[in-house]
Amino acid sequence: MKTLGISGKHRHAAAAIAVDGRVVAATAEECLARVPAIGYSSTGAPLHAVAASLAVAGLDGADIDEVIVVDDDVAQSVDNNRSDEVFDALTAAVPRARTRRASAIEADALQASAAAPEHAAVLVCSAEPAAFVSFRRDGGVLKPTARLAGADRLVCAARTFARALGMKSADAFADLDRPAAADPEYTDLIRDALAWSDAHGITVDVARINDTIETVRARAEGDLADAQSQNVRVDEARRALAASVRTRVAQVVHEAARHVALRDSVESIALGGSLFANAQLNTELRRLFDGMATVAQVPEAPGRSLGAALSAHREPGRIDSVSIGPAFSDSDIKRTLDNCRLDYVYEPDWRRVIERTSRLLSQGKVVAWFQGPMAFGPRPLGSRSILCDPSLRYARENMNEYLRQVPLAEPLPVAFAPTVAAQLSTAGATPFATYDAAVTSTMRDRLRSALNGPQHVRINGGMSTVGAELRDLLEHHYARTNVPALIETPLCASGEPAACTPRDAVRTVYSAAIDALIIGRFVLMKDYWLLRTDADV
Repeated sequence: MKTLGISGKHRHAAAAIAVDGRVVAATAEECLARVPAIGYSSTGAPLHAVAASLAVAGLDGADIDEVIVVDDDVAQSVDNNRSDEVFDALTAAVPRARTRRASAIEADALQASAAAPEHAAVLVCSAEPAAFVSFRRDGGVLKPTARLAGADRLVCAARTFARALGMKSADAFADLDRPAAADPEYTDLIRDALAWSDAHGITVDVARINDTIETVRARAEGDLADAQSQNVRVDEARRALAASVRTRVAQVVHEAARHVALRDSVESIALGGSLFANAQLNTELRRLFDGMATVAQVPEAPGRSLGAALSAHREPGRIDSVSIGPAFSDSDIKRTLDNCRLDYVYEPDWRRVIERTSRLLSQGKVVAWFQGPMAFGPRPLGSRSILCDPSLRYARENMNEYLRQVPLAEPLPVAFAPTVAAQLSTAGATPFATYDAAVTSTMRDRLRSALNGPQHVRINGGMSTVGAELRDLLEHHYARTNVPALIETPLCASGEPAACTPRDAVRTVYSAAIDALIIGRFVLMKDYWLLRTDADV
């Protein structure tokens, strides 16, 4: 059976295809339409993503048996018989398929379950829509077992704190995701304001929340809502309050998960939903769960298309990798480079490509890396990346100020060499899509440009999810320079979606602060003389 899952009516449209219970292709609409976070409501359906996913899977639209559309407007009950513009728009693309709808929470749960042991319970924690829902497999079918009370109250509490701190994005939990240490005094105050009860679910005391905010204001002697304030005391208070709220939210989620695990008599639990897309919150949760949980590989909204694609299969397979997007051969790449009239060096020996890239990184170059199938979701995972050596003094300035055009203190994710990743002190803890990890003092000087305030580094996923090409480079660079990791961000200019095609990569490199492009076995550099003189390295 071949199924097509679609999500993202209003934002982050995506499509995924499953064949006989195994996800074989997935693509985000924004990467092809070149519009950040685009939803499909304006076009009727994510037709670019559907066409790309069909091509990756080697299928024709007529091969699809069923289309499952995630209903972003409905949290629980879904009218599977309702038809609208998305089904009409898909008629030509998938003419023979049956169509139905699935709830957003069900899609989150199915994706989380596909990364978990067979008998694990599932807990979905979502902010859009607000929900804490547990699931279990019954006769091979994933069914909801309880809708835990208080999810909407928790989201409202997070928004209250975010507004008090002058933050107004759509995701209140992302607003609170700022590197800082929790303040014990604030944590004690918030403990009574946000709580978990096995009998009543999540409880929120609005009066205590307001008292906490006023206490912090008085201590800072300034306006917490002024995000542009240059007052050091106010900034420290804002960060400490955000960290304290984040710590308490993590404790509440952990207590809710333990309740579900004990009630269902299981030893492990699968976590899904947008709550687990926030790195600082995940850092707290990794410590609390200590290996008890598994997590959906793409907990963000686009990941719902993966769950939708699996929803028609009684025994869906595991999702072990999300590098299931469009890929391009050397012939495809050469055709693009020649068409763009670019000068390049083709190196058929992969070891020489790795050596040359490592030397460029050691020289302080910012390198674009385009290899293999595109990874699905917001993390590049070694497929469409921008790389930089974190041991160099000005790497943070080059990446954040000139390339990404974000505040200098914005965290820079890193990818570790596989042999080093296994030695990290937190390596045995629960894997999350993105989190911060402590590194030993002996490594810090070699990672200095990637270190956050508490001497942690941000990591995107585990090494098993990173492309083999990047793993080769990481190991070689570590052996040659003793630098255990590389800074890795998505291959895109500021405010743009990640590059999907070779032409996207060329456009990005030649319009941004990037020095070189390693695309397949081809090497391109803005410095013509360096391109030629280093060719025999």
